[in-house]
Amino acid sequence: MGAVIIQMELFPRADKTDYEAARSMLKRYVRMRQTASALDNRTHLSEKEEMVKAEYHQKADAVEMAVKLIQDDGVRKVMEYRFLRGYPRWGTVNRFQSITDRSVDRRIVRGVESVAETLKLIGAI
Repeated sequence: MGAVIIQMELFPRADKTDYEAARSMLKRYVRMRQTASALDNRTHLSEKEEMVKAEYHQKADAVEMAVKLIQDDGVRKVMEYRFLRGYPRWGTVNRFQSITDRSVDRRIVRGVESVAETLKLIGAI
């Protein structure tokens, strides 16, 4: 019998489920950072608290890195403002008044796609 050849993608493509997972992680980013920071400030942690702290640090670091790796400067700035700083959509639209609200939405979609690709590549989703 011949050998089975498995072709691995160098850069795996994210699918719809990956985009949803990335968006969920982006939406929870601020909360994860706050929780991990609060746990950092406590002296005695339970085993569960230690696990949550480590998981939240890891996930938040991955999200932050993925956003910083976005190549398009305009998309990256919108993503940083919207998700890393935690502003709502309307606040983001208001902040970026030089572009239309639809353009902000398109940048967010492109940003989520980029973040999903990076998170999938590093195995975070």
